[in-house]
Amino acid sequence: MTLRRRQTNERGFILVAVLWMALGLLLGTSAFLSQTRTEALTLRAEVETTRAVELARSAVNLAMADLANQDSGAPADGTETVIAMAEGQALYRIQDERGKLSLGKAPIELLRPALIAASRGAGADAFDAAGVADAIVAARDGTGLVGGSTRDILAGLGFGAQAASRAEAVLSPFNFEPTVNPMTAPISVLASIPGLGPSDVERILTRRASGQPMPRVGSAAVWLSNQSGPVYTIRATGVLASGTRAEMVAVVAEQGLSFRGGRMRYEILSAQIVR
Repeated sequence: MTLRRRQTNERGFILVAVLWMALGLLLGTSAFLSQTRTEALTLRAEVETTRAVELARSAVNLAMADLANQDSGAPADGTETVIAMAEGQALYRIQDERGKLSLGKAPIELLRPALIAASRGAGADAFDAAGVADAIVAARDGTGLVGGSTRDILAGLGFGAQAASRAEAVLSPFNFEPTVNPMTAPISVLASIPGLGPSDVERILTRRASGQPMPRVGSAAVWLSNQSGPVYTIRATGVLASGTRAEMVAVVAEQGLSFRGGRMRYEILSAQIVR
């Protein structure tokens, strides 16, 4: 009986040991499968993001081709263009930098209202915005402010980060003239032009949407010029059918060359993936 009891105890111990080993193997296998699944999902997300980035790059190339084709009629006022592609959609907006106020040349009469408008709801008040406008004019050395983006320049002059970011839509270091192009200017820029009322802004928007020439604007004409370029900002987005998206911002400049010899008419000054 003692021998039987001992054998029974040994069998019970072995059974418990086997069960613990099986449980350990099960947990180890489960952890391995979970890790493998996580790695697979991460890899898939990286692949999807890469595909979306390449689609955004394609959108940049399409926008540059539109700019080079004088007959394309591509708007350069920030209007969105959507192209359906096999993998999803390529979207782009072209903004003529001559449609923005020049950081280096725009007069204080234009800078003040534009910065005050950009400061509303962005953590800065009208007094701060007017002070930054005065600082911009004081910092000029005859050739205009140089170096860095609009956001960096304004932040260096004491404008808050949020207000400086919003001001990028109305100010540009790539407009080298004191005037702006009303046919490509954002609404906020047009609204800051002395002598342009809401009805005038509406007429300008209506005419340029239909390809008509600019209407008569009286005394405000002194601040305006219909010249475009040579620098443009392209905001391109690639959206896959799965919903994954990537956005690129590229600044391109006209070289004065055609497609002869395989050379592009526009060169990229800077490009970055923003998300």
